[in-house]
Amino acid sequence: MKYRSIQSRLITFMLAVTTIPLLLSLIITFTHTRESVKEQTVNENIRLIYQGATNLMNYLRGIDRASLSVYSDPHFLSNLALDPDNHRVVAELYATLQTIVTGTQDIHQIYLHNALTGQSTQVSSNLPRREFRQEPYRRIEEFGQGNTAIEPVHQVHNYGFPPRPADMLDFEVITFYRSITNVPSPEQYALMAIDVKLDSILAICDQLYAKGEEQLYLIDDSGSIIYGPDAEQRGHSLDDPVLMEKIAQKDKGYYDGKDAMIVYEKLDLPYAPWTLVKMIPHQTLYKNSTELTSINAIIAILALFVVIFGTLWISIRITKPIKQLTSYMNQVKTGRLDVDINVTSPDEIGILSRRFRNMMDTINNLILREYRLEIANKTNQLKALQAQIDPHFLYNTLQSIGTLALQHNVPRIYSLLSSLANMMRYNMRQSEGSVTLQDEINHVRQYLDLQKQRFRDQLEITWDLEPESLTAPVPKMILQPIVENYFKHGMNTHAGTGHISITTRISDDRRLIIVVENNGASMEAAELASVRGKLAAAYNHRSDEDDDSIGLLNVWMRLNLYFNDKAELTIENAEPHGVIVTLNINTRESEQ
Repeated sequence: MKYRSIQSRLITFMLAVTTIPLLLSLIITFTHTRESVKEQTVNENIRLIYQGATNLMNYLRGIDRASLSVYSDPHFLSNLALDPDNHRVVAELYATLQTIVTGTQDIHQIYLHNALTGQSTQVSSNLPRREFRQEPYRRIEEFGQGNTAIEPVHQVHNYGFPPRPADMLDFEVITFYRSITNVPSPEQYALMAIDVKLDSILAICDQLYAKGEEQLYLIDDSGSIIYGPDAEQRGHSLDDPVLMEKIAQKDKGYYDGKDAMIVYEKLDLPYAPWTLVKMIPHQTLYKNSTELTSINAIIAILALFVVIFGTLWISIRITKPIKQLTSYMNQVKTGRLDVDINVTSPDEIGILSRRFRNMMDTINNLILREYRLEIANKTNQLKALQAQIDPHFLYNTLQSIGTLALQHNVPRIYSLLSSLANMMRYNMRQSEGSVTLQDEINHVRQYLDLQKQRFRDQLEITWDLEPESLTAPVPKMILQPIVENYFKHGMNTHAGTGHISITTRISDDRRLIIVVENNGASMEAAELASVRGKLAAAYNHRSDEDDDSIGLLNVWMRLNLYFNDKAELTIENAEPHGVIVTLNINTRESEQ
């Protein structure tokens, strides 16, 4: 008995209807937020890495253009073939190289090896130096004539020249190599190496990630690190075969790694096959969603405590008067029919107690049976007299009120009263089994006119009536129940202007088509299937006669009776929302 009490059931129910939705809300919110944050972060970082790659390419193209400036000097190539002891030739070569050093940001020094004369020249911010060498100081085996290449990060050096007090050799550079040829001939005249400081590259990369939370790497095609979150990593190889495989398959993209989300993009430069790689740890990626879920969990726990307290309070308020009523019943059971039942609560329990007290009063008055029967007979006679009131009295009364409205210059009230009177007169025409579609349309117009007064600008009505269809006979009262369903179940006054569209026409095979469409709430899939099942059962004469849950059922059954099962009624959802009801009637059947 304890577990079957109202209080126990109420507590169980309240806990179930609050705990389950809260848990589902937490799970759905966490999942949705997690995926949303992931997608947003990935998209933001794709754009950020793309911009970083663009900035790096623009910077390297600037170095490339600076190295090509030697071809803009009309005397540079010819000076390479002249006597290296000619002071004018040497001065012009120095001037050209010095212009590149001083005119381009981050260039530390230039080393030029003249293959024609065997002269090696070093130009920096200090005085230039040169000496005779058969081979250049450093040669890259894969570096061919007419090509350019970039050597990864390495310690700066003097290309074999003796160190000077002013030389600084405690920083790292990348070296840009260019083969100088006598265009269009492929013959190589010289090999130029440009040492570039890492300042600009570091500045670009530093802006692409949050230090301490994320990691950013700039690597070449062999995996050698040009930039990393730790300066000591430069020049070492990034040991991540999965990443290298992804880069080999696709120049840009992202994927979810074991511990982090990885976004990468390869620079579109033939001489700098570098790739920007950003690693976002899962802990950082889902930080905001985790915090939001924690806040929701705290709110849910607090709400659960409030619900438990409220449930206990409400259950006590409900069960206390029930226990009082049970006590009174026990007294009645002992024979005390005059017990004073004093339950003053205004809720359903109070109503039940008062009804019980009235019942006891009735039992106490059974000795006055003849008197009670006489009162009942008089009551029945009064109801019979009231039922005999002539309907014309109501029409005349409405007409009098309408006339009074016209006298007070309120024609709208007169119009509404006329619509109501016409509807009542139409409903009281019980002798008519069928009417024309025009009569049915007029009845619906009057009904919608009254609804229009109620909803005003929140309701729009569209009529598309083919004149030929209006003379077709139909059973009375088949359209109003369909239209009325919209105001009962579908209309939402907070969702914008409601709209009802009524269309009638005669098809090519002489069938009457009536379409009633609204933009209200669509039917759930289960509800729509249930309605269609009831309509199908009614068509097969298997419908439960007591089932009056939908007005469509009555309309559907009367159509089939009137048209000998030759009518069709379909119901479906409209897009984006709303319901469409279509009546397809064989008018030739009714003519026979």
